[in-house]
Amino acid sequence: MTPKDKRVLTVTLTVLLAAGIATGAGTFLAMQHGVKLNNYGNEVGGSFRLMDASTGSMTDLMFRGRWMVVLFGATHCTQDACETALRNMSEALNKVDPYRRNASIIFVSLDPQRDNAPRLHQYTDDMGTRVVAGTASPEALAELAREYHAPVEKVSDPEWGYTMKMSPSFVVMDPDAHYKGSIDATLDAGAMQVRLEQIMHPDVKQ
Repeated sequence: MTPKDKRVLTVTLTVLLAAGIATGAGTFLAMQHGVKLNNYGNEVGGSFRLMDASTGSMTDLMFRGRWMVVLFGATHCTQDACETALRNMSEALNKVDPYRRNASIIFVSLDPQRDNAPRLHQYTDDMGTRVVAGTASPEALAELAREYHAPVEKVSDPEWGYTMKMSPSFVVMDPDAHYKGSIDATLDAGAMQVRLEQIMHPDVKQ
């Protein structure tokens, strides 16, 4: 190997190591207790830091300038309600935001013991890019759930051992991180679309 090749290899390894350390640090921080939350003056909702489906760290700041529609649950969700709700909301948002530029669905798993990054990726993969999933430590999730007024409830299940109940509503935050309302997570896609239009486009006559 020539000296030039050695230099190139050294630089490449250094860059990869730095990237790995940054990702690992983000994941470690996301999965730890004690990340200070900020409600931004909202009665419901606010900041978050989660480990996402790529083992990276995602925060609410990454979605600034976009609407966030936030749901709490798990991939092992009681009565599989989370998957139905996420698909219905995706369909509704595709009508309200057809170019997928202005809104994202944030799915927060309350089951970090089972919902690691590969599991979250698998769960949301066929839902398209609209749904972004993440989780954190149990302590951090409890604080975040309180911030979003989402109950944390574990239910015994004969097949899976336990499931996590879905939060009753999607919490809708505007592009400036202001709370704008909630949408019943059990509605069908058409009803969700109507409610989204009312929240996101209040000046448009329905």
